[in-house]
Amino acid sequence: MANRVHVKWKEYDYKIQIGPGNTWLYRPLLEIEISSRTSQKRRSVLAMIDSGTDSSVFHADIARDLQIDLTRCPRVRLGGIGSLDGYLSNVQLLVPDMKIAMDIPVMFAENLPLQGLLGQKHFFQRFKVRFERDINKFYFSAV
Repeated sequence: MANRVHVKWKEYDYKIQIGPGNTWLYRPLLEIEISSRTSQKRRSVLAMIDSGTDSSVFHADIARDLQIDLTRCPRVRLGGIGSLDGYLSNVQLLVPDMKIAMDIPVMFAENLPLQGLLGQKHFFQRFKVRFERDINKFYFSAV
């Protein structure tokens, strides 16, 4: 018989935001803290957990708040259904509820309609996520 590992899930409610056409959208938003590895500046961000995004992406205004000089960062393009141009920088991302910090590369983009997206690479490798959209809940656990 295989050993089953008990996963300790933390429950969150989907948060309501105004979407296109002033409609209400329910989104799996998680408060995280992002900090620059060079300036020691920190900022709380409400980021959407997005299993359809390859990498984590944040609005360029957050990089400016952290005093990250985007002109010194490599330009990158994130593809998918559309594409998004931005700048790559290493940051520290902290999930306060789990007390877990990780140094990861993220993309900063001007045209992001949210503060941030937490994507497959790096983020989903470190955490388990379970979406239950029908009851507007999501569950989160460290791997």
